[in-house]
Amino acid sequence: MGKNCSTDRKKELGIVFRYLMYFTLAVMAAGNLSFDVMANPGRDAVSILQQNCVGCHGGFEVNGDLDLTSLRNSRHLRKDPELLVQLMNAVSDKTMPPEGESVLEESVRQELLHSLGEVLRQVEFESAVMSDGVARLNRFQYNNTIKDLFELKIDVFALPEKLMTRHEPYLTGGNGVMPERVRVESLALRPQAGMTNVKSFPKDSRASHGFDNQVDVLTMSPLLLDAFLRLAVSIVESPDFTAEKVGVWDELFSEKSENTTLEEEIRKRLAVFLYRAFRRPIEDDTLTRYTNYALSHTSRGLDLTESMKKAVSAVLSSPRFFYRSRSATSGELSFEIASSLSYTLWGSCPDGELLKVAANGELSDPQVLRSTIRRMLKDPKVERFMDSFPVQWMQLEALMAVTPDPGVNRYFSLDAQYPATVQMVLEPLLLFDGVFVENRSIDELISPVFSYHSPFLKSWYGEKLSPPSVDEQAINQENDLRSKAIASEQAIVDDYNKQLQEVDTAIKNPVISGLVEADLVAGQLKWEDSQAKQSKGELELSPWSKIGPFRANSLDDAHKTAFVDEAAVDLEKQYGDLRWEKADDLVDGKIHELREGNSAHYVYRTIRTEAARSVQISLGSDDSFKLWHNGVLIGQKNMVRGVAPDQDKFRLELAAGENEILFKISNGVGGYAFYFQASAIALPDPVTAALKIERGNRDDNQRKVLSDYYLAIAPELQEARRILNLKKDELIREREVVQNKLNSLPKPKSVAAHRDDAQRGFDNHVRNQLRVREFDRVAIEDPRYGGIITNAAMLSMTSGPKRTHPVARGVWITEVIFNDPPSPPPNDIPPLNEEDGPKDLTIREKFAAHRENPSCAGCHSKLDPLGFALENYDITGRWRERYMNGREVDVTGTLMRTHVFADVLEFKASLTSESDRFSRAFVSHLLRFAVMRELTPQDEIIIDTIMDRTREDRHLMRAVIEEVLYQSVQ
Repeated sequence: MGKNCSTDRKKELGIVFRYLMYFTLAVMAAGNLSFDVMANPGRDAVSILQQNCVGCHGGFEVNGDLDLTSLRNSRHLRKDPELLVQLMNAVSDKTMPPEGESVLEESVRQELLHSLGEVLRQVEFESAVMSDGVARLNRFQYNNTIKDLFELKIDVFALPEKLMTRHEPYLTGGNGVMPERVRVESLALRPQAGMTNVKSFPKDSRASHGFDNQVDVLTMSPLLLDAFLRLAVSIVESPDFTAEKVGVWDELFSEKSENTTLEEEIRKRLAVFLYRAFRRPIEDDTLTRYTNYALSHTSRGLDLTESMKKAVSAVLSSPRFFYRSRSATSGELSFEIASSLSYTLWGSCPDGELLKVAANGELSDPQVLRSTIRRMLKDPKVERFMDSFPVQWMQLEALMAVTPDPGVNRYFSLDAQYPATVQMVLEPLLLFDGVFVENRSIDELISPVFSYHSPFLKSWYGEKLSPPSVDEQAINQENDLRSKAIASEQAIVDDYNKQLQEVDTAIKNPVISGLVEADLVAGQLKWEDSQAKQSKGELELSPWSKIGPFRANSLDDAHKTAFVDEAAVDLEKQYGDLRWEKADDLVDGKIHELREGNSAHYVYRTIRTEAARSVQISLGSDDSFKLWHNGVLIGQKNMVRGVAPDQDKFRLELAAGENEILFKISNGVGGYAFYFQASAIALPDPVTAALKIERGNRDDNQRKVLSDYYLAIAPELQEARRILNLKKDELIREREVVQNKLNSLPKPKSVAAHRDDAQRGFDNHVRNQLRVREFDRVAIEDPRYGGIITNAAMLSMTSGPKRTHPVARGVWITEVIFNDPPSPPPNDIPPLNEEDGPKDLTIREKFAAHRENPSCAGCHSKLDPLGFALENYDITGRWRERYMNGREVDVTGTLMRTHVFADVLEFKASLTSESDRFSRAFVSHLLRFAVMRELTPQDEIIIDTIMDRTREDRHLMRAVIEEVLYQSVQ
């Protein structure tokens, strides 16, 4: 094929076998080729290979360790079926001849494919399609089997591998039409807990390019075996293993009926359970062994329920339960078919009806087998197939670990509990559901006419994904208006503050302020003389007199209403039925309870002093109070509170002689009490020191101390100060009204603050969208999106934290779409160094030098066009026209050296034109899932049969699944 051919034979042997029948039929239908294959199958193939390929694969130059010089006739090809398929794949994919060599004419290529296919059909294969050996149940199958055996209402353990939870039974509950709206969510990152005290064994690994049900990966180490044995015991001992949660409790674990012996009852129950658990007929000695095991526990004092649990855990510990093995007898083949079907479609053991058909040997009847598969496809348990095969086929579990750099896209991981992955992963899975439910062509997985989008996905694909912009001009205008309004009210507040300062000054000295005329000198002299008498006498507090309760409509009414002559108390006066009475029991310094709600009480007393002096009054009240001194209201509070000592304190300047104290307590509802304590206030030390000095001998400082002190307590100024304090209170109230208005005015907000608010609001909007469970069916109006390739899930999981990975995307397409996984790169090939070269290079330009390495060119020539075709999608699947460095995205390429495309729409059209390749690849994946092993050359013939039988209707999903299941058990 040319001296530059460098394809490695080992690499080619890894290519999954496909495509033969399509080309064979196409050639024969064309009617323009003549083959004499019956006379000498493979003759044309040998001739073409010798003429076109020996140049690179023979003689002194044997590229790819493939020497074709010894190829003389078709017998050599039949001896090596893997080589046969290797050659067919290389020619079918047009990877051979390689670039730079002469291309085979299309007629010659078709002739070569047809001839190789005929040789393959003449190969005598020995192995059957169904898997050989034993297959352990994987974690998903184990959970489902336990649930079905016991009809459990909860999972055995958490299953993070279940990527979609459906909240509606639409898979089998409709009439072949998906609902317009579905309620689904992904709980993979926060899976629902399983049974209490039950620990799962580790999640099973997927086979390379395969599935987690393959025999070769489901190994059993000693540690894993120990985990299986412990698991069997922990299930039946879990506190969740109860009659309420176990549907078969009555049949399996309840106390025995009166009509049988204990042994008969145990034997009857275990016969049914063993048949389902082992999924095949049970020998009498096996049944007897488990029956005796249960009886041994009853003989030790355990009741029937606990003894049955012991026997059941022993059954679950048996390899016959957690292994699926090939039978040595043909009589059990039907049961193997039943298990194969049920574990493929239901991820669980066969149900009673399937076991019945198997027991009757009817599964060997093609009509019964097909009707059985169709029944199973309609069963709700088919959801488990939808939870397993599509997820693994599309490799969607990789998406759950994706964490793009927040600096590139901050919204992807905005909510740590609900990252974008939990929304994205549902789109391709819902598309698969839709194609299955509506039995559409599997081609629509690539180019569908509909999709299911949540509000988040609608925004992700269609919006700028940024907060709304702010109007700077409008913001500045609004800020000007706000500033003016604030300045206006602030000016009023400032004026009140000025008035209050003036009042405070007047309160300090009403005489200088001109508010009152008083001879403070004479008053001070009189006060100084009285201080000598003060030290010789004590305060004389009369007993309390009280009156009440005066009933009111409310606390406020009780507080404000004057029920007695509050300014001039007359103890002889009667008020209705109430009169003043002595209250000798009211002792100062204690809390005194009163009675009645929505009422008021008054207490009155006199305080006598020989000389003017200062006194501190300490009060407590439940609820409101008022306090009068010599008929003047000196304090009040209207509130709701509980009583406590020393809640309020007042300083009284007592005049020489008798002083009157009136205390009003008002109550709303609940408790009702008051507290009172009076104590003399000692003179300040400087005042006391100055008074001890003869008046004529005092210095200026001492005279000032005495005059300042008297100014503060002068009785002559008491009324003026009372009036001033009332005015001050009024000014404070008026200022408070204006201040409240000022405080309520909206403050100017900077443009930056508006942007921050918009960002926070948008972030919350996105967070809410990330938690939505409703997905709506939408028509594909933007052809750039839709299908299992051009969706955010696939495009995100094939990207790195900072940039897209075209090679990873190309690998995904070759593996998933074409089932043609590339060989791993040689160990001596260094990874791409992104730091090398100018910063303004595109990723395609950076890869150019990498592709120049001959060891890399082979794979990259196939992978790069596929990956670079998707470069318009960034690391999270959003559309872009340019890279972050400003360079335009270049997606041009050629698919399979045939289909030239300039944009992603043309690329998708190219994929659609290769729909038969995709269909064959899909069938290959599904067959591998069903037979639980890597496919062989023999399977190529089975795939041809499946393709032939489903081609007429464009490979409808249910028809393909049915045919794959049917062929997998033949």
